Amino acid sequence: MRPRSTVARSETSVRQSVPSAQQTSTRLEFSAGAQALVEAYRVHGYHRASINPLETDFVDSSPMAALDPRTYGLVPDESIRYLIHLGGVAHTLTLSALSSYLKAAYCGSISVEAAHLRSIEQRQWLYTRMEARGDSAQQDDPKSLQTLARLVGAEAFEHYHRANLSSYKQYSLEGSESLVVALRAIVEWGVHVGLEDIVLALPHRGRLNMMLNALDIPAKELMGLFSRTPEPSLAASDLKDHAGFSRRIETLDGGIRVLLAHNPSHLESVSPVVCGIARALQDRRKDGFPSRVMAVLVHGDASFSGQGIVAETFNLSHTRGYDVGGALHLILNNQIGSSVSHPNDSRSTLYCADIARAIDAPILRVNADDPDGVVFVSKLATDFRVKFGADIVIDHVGYRRYGHFVGQDPAFTRPAMQRRIHSQRSVTKIYADRLVRRELADSNESERLRVVALAAMARAQAECKATDSPPVAAKAIPPRRQTRVPVRTAVPLNELRSIITRLAAPPPGLELHVDIATMLGNWRWVASEIDRPVDWCLAENLAYGSLLANGFNIRLTGLDVGRGTFNHRQHVWHDQAADTDWQNVHIPLRQIADRQGIFSIFESPLSEEAVLGYEYGYSLQCGRDLVLWEAQFGDFVNNAQVIIDQFIASGEAKWGYRSGLVLLLPHGHDGSGPEHSCAYLGRFLQLCADGNMQVAVPSTAAQMYHLLRRQGLEDVRTPLIVMTPKQRLYDLASSHSRLNDLADGQFHPLLLESAAIDRTGVVRAIITSGKLYYDLVAARSAAGLYAVWILRVEQLYPFPTNALGEELARLPGLRQVVWAQEEAKNHGAWHLVRDQLAAAIPPGVTLTYAGRSATAPTAVANPIRHSEELVQLVAEALGVPNRD
Repeated sequence: MRPRSTVARSETSVRQSVPSAQQTSTRLEFSAGAQALVEAYRVHGYHRASINPLETDFVDSSPMAALDPRTYGLVPDESIRYLIHLGGVAHTLTLSALSSYLKAAYCGSISVEAAHLRSIEQRQWLYTRMEARGDSAQQDDPKSLQTLARLVGAEAFEHYHRANLSSYKQYSLEGSESLVVALRAIVEWGVHVGLEDIVLALPHRGRLNMMLNALDIPAKELMGLFSRTPEPSLAASDLKDHAGFSRRIETLDGGIRVLLAHNPSHLESVSPVVCGIARALQDRRKDGFPSRVMAVLVHGDASFSGQGIVAETFNLSHTRGYDVGGALHLILNNQIGSSVSHPNDSRSTLYCADIARAIDAPILRVNADDPDGVVFVSKLATDFRVKFGADIVIDHVGYRRYGHFVGQDPAFTRPAMQRRIHSQRSVTKIYADRLVRRELADSNESERLRVVALAAMARAQAECKATDSPPVAAKAIPPRRQTRVPVRTAVPLNELRSIITRLAAPPPGLELHVDIATMLGNWRWVASEIDRPVDWCLAENLAYGSLLANGFNIRLTGLDVGRGTFNHRQHVWHDQAADTDWQNVHIPLRQIADRQGIFSIFESPLSEEAVLGYEYGYSLQCGRDLVLWEAQFGDFVNNAQVIIDQFIASGEAKWGYRSGLVLLLPHGHDGSGPEHSCAYLGRFLQLCADGNMQVAVPSTAAQMYHLLRRQGLEDVRTPLIVMTPKQRLYDLASSHSRLNDLADGQFHPLLLESAAIDRTGVVRAIITSGKLYYDLVAARSAAGLYAVWILRVEQLYPFPTNALGEELARLPGLRQVVWAQEEAKNHGAWHLVRDQLAAAIPPGVTLTYAGRSATAPTAVANPIRHSEELVQLVAEALGVPNRD
């Protein structure tokens, strides 16, 4: 039989302890002042809560008029009893009893901050739960013993680590060991209330401890992280304190799948990644219960308030494209962050969790030295998230017994705090003594548990040593090899025409924008006349439409993705006659076929780092879905550099994460300045190694079409970085294609020369990429040059070295190869492709560079100067004098 809940038992005890009006001859009153006092404690009580184990000036200790009964005209008089509703039950209490009751409910080791919630229902629900527990969050007896065992295990792990694994850095949990209890309570209570998946983010502090003592990782697997041959599913190729896993955890109420995300030391960057993973798991559920997947984000107090990605992630939480039905945030608050000397150097808010107020997330605070209270708030937070589908924060207030890692002396910067910590009994001893007083355990129980825990770790470590392979000489890590099976990206002509017909059929009554109407007329002509040009807009629509028709799901997000920054997409049509914006919209890609895939398109908030992290996380758990994110301008991706460096570029090498995420980054110089020109092509290429990404610069509509379809159809999942056009190339007729180009062919990493030039007379070959090709071709034609060959590299990584070498070998008179780029010398591809170019050119042929000089900014902001530079670099590439 399941034991009664803590809340139910506490409520019963409260009812029995309060005398009714019939049991006393004193006067009974209903007082607005008494009810105002109740509201004051609900709103302000957390300021007086005993949530700090060290009893420092963590909260304001000045008198509060709001909590003084005299403020509401109430005077001590034991002959008066007030009729008050608390915890959903009517009570008759004297003023002293009422004050004691409220202090116990709101000013003890647990507090709630919820007055900022605009939902009356949520506020009242929280107040009812807080008040119904009475003056205790005490657990049932068997649960208390289990809690003690976990605390002992947590403390024993840190002691064992320090004594036996001293050569490894230790990010100790000591001072906050009850976080293990909190995490376990969330997992177990989550099963109880119907959760089936938890996606979890943990910091490096206490990570291994929580894996062992809260998440059921076997001791041998954990100790294996300290060996030469660790368990691959945990360790991957990263620090042990970044380890993650995915496995099923069994509890008394059933099982639950827990996915602990690997993450780097950029503390909060994993938060949106975990939310993206959770959303993907929710979207893939077929039972209609996405709320059974919950994201749990464990933060540090300093990073929670200090890192902007937290605010960005919060801002995503209620939007249509990024809502995960609420996340449970658990702050590991050790009151020091890293090594700051003064609290005012850490943040500008009174509490580290204050940022959560912006999205109406309630904040539960708990003293880490009260494990029963920790369990109570963990269950309460889980219940709140499941019931309301909204974010909630637990501020777990403890301390850090040692430095940032064991070996650092925190007394250098916090001597007074460290003296208090030195004299502070551990939470394990505090709780063990409490159970002794309750006669649930004898004085030796914690020591027996400690001996068992230490023995288990010693045994596990010995087993790891016995099976550990002998040391071997270091060898270079071979490059990752993936077998890419060619896929057919061409689509029969009749199917393309059918898709165009569907796309060009707006619903009756929808008043189209004049440009949309014109576009649809052009599309219909393309379907009826095969030689009409297919522009980039139609090519992209056909790429997605053909995948959707075959059952693939597509998710496209970013700023302005509905129409596209350059009006280059037009996926969302707005009724021009609607009285209210977004009242009547039409998304044609949702009307491609009767049993098509799901097309999701979301215009994201003004965020790059959190949004890109979210999309990366989504791509890890979405199966074969095609996930794309587009920057409004390619330069803006710079705001998400941590996500690119730590996740997209290296996630597979470090953790085995396979992502097929597509980044669409508008790129091209046109005199618009450094923030609207360059998508940091060179930086992406610098991150490329071992086949970890693909970097492409398509120069025709058909190339874009085949590239996107290839990404959707390939079995190998690798991020794709696309330098997409800006306005000039979108409008350039010579970059458009024919419908036959889409119905036949494939993506070509190297596009060959199409002009009628005699190969035998070619002495100079220009290799370039992107829209510069069209400038070179126009200038060559104007100059009447017949000995210059121009090739386009459409995929810069992996570089088509062999194909380029074969093409150059067909030019018997070749004397010079020129790499031409529009980007500055230090911002483009030149420095990253020189080796591949050198490997491809025939013997005796020279290799030179033509382009802008190296500059600190990525581009100029003067159209006149831009044009002058363009003329000069084109002339230099062609080898003709610049008469201008």
